[in-house]
Parts: sequence; structure tokens; C-alpha cells
Amino acid sequence: MFGSRERVAELTAWQGGDEVRGVALLLPGGSVRSRRGPSKLARLGLRDLVTELTERGRAHGIAVHLLHYRYRGWNGEAADTAVDTRWALAELARRYGDVPVVLVGNSLGGRAAFRSAGDPVVTGVVGIAPWLPDGDPVDHLAGRRVLIIHGDRDHSTASAADSLAYARRAAEFVPGLARYEVPNGGHFLTRRADDIRALTTAFVLSTLADEPAGLATGQLHTPLPARG
Repeated sequence: MFGSRERVAELTAWQGGDEVRGVALLLPGGSVRSRRGPSKLARLGLRDLVTELTERGRAHGIAVHLLHYRYRGWNGEAADTAVDTRWALAELARRYGDVPVVLVGNSLGGRAAFRSAGDPVVTGVVGIAPWLPDGDPVDHLAGRRVLIIHGDRDHSTASAADSLAYARRAAEFVPGLARYEVPNGGHFLTRRADDIRALTTAFVLSTLADEPAGLATGQLHTPLPARG
């Protein structure tokens, strides 16, 4: 038995006070199946990205939130983390009105991000080593900007091979899809964290604030550039 304690999803506070013109919603990793609470380690893995997006986005009216799931697991047909993401999108609309949102998901959070990207307020989606298994839908990505970053030697459940297959299917609906590979990279890309953070931040700012990003769009095997 999982117990009777009712968990609720939560959003971290936004460190800003001006008018919000866009939102970056960050979705941490987790487990394929678990009813334990959200992983603190997975949240910490996105801490520096939250900080950089907050600092760079403040001048553009971009609010940055990290989602704390009810459970750390996807949990089969329950798709708990996707359910929590849809709750978060509704909550953001309640707080800020009809503003565009970019979803940024790591690993399990990548699946939640891509599964939820059909929401009308979502204008872009980023997957960092995302879990994108065969059979997940792609047609709802039409009209969105898409970025995938993956280590080319990631053979975990969230494998590079699966994200590549997903990207190939999605490219039919998103011709400008960008997919970057980390050479010799596994699932945990800590050695290239600065480069991944720079690319992700550039993508979010270009999507929500029209800043130039210089992305290699329409390509699926672009090597991850070093931070300048």
C-alpha cells in the first residue's frame, strides 16, 4: 500500500516583481515508477539553470518556476508527472493570464514537458536527456519551437536512440526542430552543464523575448557548442 497521505504539486516562488510577459517552467527528473515524493537531487540538478534564467529573464518579464511533483514517478497510464505539469500550466494561467510558456524538462521531466506541449499557452519545449519512448505522440508539437539535448552514449531508459527516433517523427510537424548531441556523453551531463545551460537559456530567451539564439535548426546530430 502507498499510504493515505495526499500529496499536492507545488511551484517554486518567482524572484521578481514586474509585469510577467512569459514563463519558463522547469520540470526535474524522477523515476519510471514510484509513489515516493519528488527527488531533491533532481531538483538540485536544475538549480543553476533556474538561477541563470531568472537573472537573464528578469529584464524581459520572464518568470521562472520549478515544479515540485506529487510523486517522482511517471507511473504508467497514470502519467503522474504529466498530470502535475498540466496543473502547473493552469496555475500559471491563473496567476499571469494568457502569457506564453516554455517547458524545460530533464530526463523524466522531458517526457512530461513533451507530453504537455500541446497546451495552447506553450510556445516552446526543451528536453535535456529526455525520456521519449516509442509511441509517444508528436503531432501536437506543430507550431512550437523544439530543442533536444542528449549525450550520444546515453543508453539509459531515457536513451539517445529513443530521443533521436522521436525527433525524426516530430520533424514532420516541426521542421525547425533542433537536436544537439554531447559527444561521448551519457545520461548525466555534468561535465557539459555550463554549455547546456547556455544553450537552454538562449533558446528560452529567443522564444519568449526574441533574442537571437543562433540555433542549428532542422538538424538532428549537431555537436553541442562550448560556452563562449
